[in-house]
Amino acid sequence: MRNKYSKLILIFLLLVFSKSFAQDRVITGTISDQSGPLPGASIIQKGTDNGIVTDFEGNFSLNLRGNNANVLVISFVGYQTQEIEILPGKDDYEIILEGDLNELQDVVVVGYGTEKRANLTGAVSTIEEEAIEGKPVSNAYQALQGESAGLTIQNTTSKPGSIPRINIRGISTINGNTPLIVVDGVISSLNNINPNNIESISVLKDAASASIYGSRAANGVILVTTKNGKEGKPRFSYQAMFGVQQPTNFPKFAKSWEYATLRNEALINSGMAAAFTPEQILDFKENGPDVNWNREIYKDMALQSSHNLSMSGADNGLNYLLSLGYLDQESMFKGPDYGYQRYNARLNLDKRINEKFKMGGRMSFARNDIKEHAFYEEWIIEPTVRIPPIYNIIDEEGNYTLASGSNSNPLAQLEQGGVTDIQNDEMLGNFSLEYTPVENLVLRAVLGGNITSNKRHQFRKAIEFAYPGGGNNENSVTDDYNRSLYLNPYLTATYNKTFAEKHDFNILLGGSSEKFKSEFFGVTGIDIPGNDFGVIDNAGDIQSAFGSGYEWSIQSVFGKFGYTYDDKYLINGNIRYDGSSRFSSDNRWGVFPSFSAGWILSEEDFLKPIEDVVSFAKIRASWGQLGNQDITDSQGNGDYYGYQSLVSPGTNVYSFGGVGVSGSYYSVSNQNRTWETSTMKNLGVDLSFFKRKLDVTFEVFDNLTEDILLQLPVPATYGLGQPFQNAGSVRNRGWELSMNYQFETGAVNHSFNFNIADNKNEIEDLRGREFINGTDVVTILREGYSINSYYALKSDGLFNSEEEIANSAKPIFVNDVDPGDIRYLDRNGDGEIDYGNDRFVLGNAFPRYTYGATYAMDWNGFDFSIFIQGVGKRQQWLRGEIVEAFHNNNEGPVFERHLDRWTPQNLDASYPRLTVGSESVNNAARSDFYIFDAQYLRIKNIQLGYTLPSTAMNSLGIESTRFYLTGLNLLTFSPLNELGVDPENVDANGRIYPVSRVFSLGLNINF
Repeated sequence: MRNKYSKLILIFLLLVFSKSFAQDRVITGTISDQSGPLPGASIIQKGTDNGIVTDFEGNFSLNLRGNNANVLVISFVGYQTQEIEILPGKDDYEIILEGDLNELQDVVVVGYGTEKRANLTGAVSTIEEEAIEGKPVSNAYQALQGESAGLTIQNTTSKPGSIPRINIRGISTINGNTPLIVVDGVISSLNNINPNNIESISVLKDAASASIYGSRAANGVILVTTKNGKEGKPRFSYQAMFGVQQPTNFPKFAKSWEYATLRNEALINSGMAAAFTPEQILDFKENGPDVNWNREIYKDMALQSSHNLSMSGADNGLNYLLSLGYLDQESMFKGPDYGYQRYNARLNLDKRINEKFKMGGRMSFARNDIKEHAFYEEWIIEPTVRIPPIYNIIDEEGNYTLASGSNSNPLAQLEQGGVTDIQNDEMLGNFSLEYTPVENLVLRAVLGGNITSNKRHQFRKAIEFAYPGGGNNENSVTDDYNRSLYLNPYLTATYNKTFAEKHDFNILLGGSSEKFKSEFFGVTGIDIPGNDFGVIDNAGDIQSAFGSGYEWSIQSVFGKFGYTYDDKYLINGNIRYDGSSRFSSDNRWGVFPSFSAGWILSEEDFLKPIEDVVSFAKIRASWGQLGNQDITDSQGNGDYYGYQSLVSPGTNVYSFGGVGVSGSYYSVSNQNRTWETSTMKNLGVDLSFFKRKLDVTFEVFDNLTEDILLQLPVPATYGLGQPFQNAGSVRNRGWELSMNYQFETGAVNHSFNFNIADNKNEIEDLRGREFINGTDVVTILREGYSINSYYALKSDGLFNSEEEIANSAKPIFVNDVDPGDIRYLDRNGDGEIDYGNDRFVLGNAFPRYTYGATYAMDWNGFDFSIFIQGVGKRQQWLRGEIVEAFHNNNEGPVFERHLDRWTPQNLDASYPRLTVGSESVNNAARSDFYIFDAQYLRIKNIQLGYTLPSTAMNSLGIESTRFYLTGLNLLTFSPLNELGVDPENVDANGRIYPVSRVFSLGLNINF
């Protein structure tokens, strides 16, 4: 017995000794990345559950267990996992983790939450902060151009404070096509957000991803997530950028002597006497003047700068970010300090109170101060492209001139005509409270909203000219004010659970209320004494007082369901039930469902043998319906109460006994109108190759919008105008391709991103009607064609002889045509050319084959990137003085393109014979001769940067410092270059503030 106990005691002592011996070895070290220590990184002894996390300074100390003591597994979210072999005699390790781009992008922000990218079944593209950083743009819209397939942004102007046109997957309705923009859960815009505060942007493009927003999402959704703090000590960041803007794309004017020569020719061709003698033309050639009026109203360069200071961090359950930003963009117009300043402040807070409660808040404030001229921009630019170069804009005594045919001087209007001061404020925020009553169930209450306040003060001054006959001799003051309030409280309940390790469920239920109210009022006064005190109290006469107001609301309930089996098979469903105040009680509510499914093929056994080649493969499909409640009239004004007749009082409504009598009248209405409904189908494929170095996504989609609200013609006896009716349908079909490739060559890291998309819309139903709109530029809504297609005659070269004229159809809108005039196709073959029967549908202005490509590399602290963006197909109809010689019987203009005009000696000319007055009617006819190819390729942005070695800066308390040079809109290749028109221009007359080229120097410091 004693021997038996002795053996047991011996075995026990050996076990204790063995365990004590294993614990004798302690491994210590520091985990960091290129920026510094990583608090919270995980260190696990491989093959065991023995592990620990790093402390605030990234340090760890781990007691080894058992016999598996040779490898440590190091991991941290967003970084590549490393395995470190423990060497004999080495107990202290410094480990640097490298970022894992695929891991960072693994979670995507979607409606009312986030989702793993691998589990997405809808069409969602993400834009990370790297795509925005360092671009010298004045708003976030501009930074997104070309960064996402299917997201079309047209930067039509670089005017300070302007907002680009934005669209997702084409034009789907006659009414508003602007996507819904949600910033941290609050519906807003991108114009007032500081680009430096953006962490990521999700573009929801199909019903499966967007239907959770129901009636607000028919045009797609853009979700903006702002930055939060990261675990660790407080981090301070400062970004600064200093740059210069240069105007681009000026019309190419002919020289003054060339102008005089061509003016004589046009007059003689029109049966008139020449205006200039040979001696005058020679004098113009030798002595001038030769003044480009269009160039004279712009500076050679204008300054632009931005500054952003932020503090962020996370500690003890509190996550915070405080940011201040400032942007200063000078106008390129000459004048008294025209420009745009934006001030931004943001505070993001999240606090975990305990295991069950978490609260958070987002508050941001933006002020926009804009100072610009006091006249309509078109009025200022128009004469600069009409006035010939033979006139000086300022005479030898420094006086503003009045050129022949003009009653003002655009430079005088800019420099002495007064100013418009605009102040726009926006306060945006939300407050949230989360409660987790049981595991996996999260209840969330959010109160979000924004308040805007917009003031405008315009003092238009009378201008004194040294010459008689000048206009602008009356001064005036206009003050107007607009304010709006938007509130959006909502509640959600989310439940996520995994059963039997293979069945993943997630359910979301919620309710939302939206309310919006806007008020606007203003007053205009004239006869201000002098030009110094432009306040409304000084007005001798109140010319007008005006005001308006409106409000709307939406009540909603919504739900979302997701199921994943074995990480392979995905099913998702969404539904939203919306009620809008813009419809009567009988038609107020709409149901918007969506369904989607996905199959992750790469998880199947039959693809495992090639997983080194095909790292990930998923196919997905979706179907869903979305609504649209936005109704706009022909002037772009919202229609909020058109389901009921409104009574409006007025003066002189009718006559009684020859005297005007006050009265009231009813507005037009249609109580049966209801939602526009978009049915969307999407098929997508997501592929990754070569251990996720190459990612490819391909989408095809088919969107049908029905019950489009139109103002159809009604009998004149109705007497109340045209009510909105659900009467049209439009189909959009298209495809998208995105690619991302990352690779290394030695110590150089490379990445290449490319995306391209196409979309074509077609009107399928207008109840047999068609709508022709416009005068100079004519568009048509016709079944079988795209929305707002150009509608014009089709040219067929130039007549070269009287015989050709005799054998061709004759335009009935002119008395006669001559050799050198434009010939038109006789569409109906009746021997006559007329607008009623011979016009063709000739394309449209919406961009197709939109693309963007970025190449980036870094090596030993240096980084370089180039971003190219463009459009493969687009038509632009240009009219007026920007393309026509002597437009509208004016003295000018004449551009270089007009030099190649038809003459008996130049039969292959690109421009018809020069004429003026009635002789120009045929050549000025509305035809495709003035519809131009507006495709383009633009080197949008180039950056070259250098990050100083951290070892040199750490001693100064600086974590990282980067300097960079960047250029925006550096080169543009387009057929429109020869006209001096930017290819994104949407103004038919080219009377628009130019797109600017920007060169900047930037500095980023983290400490």
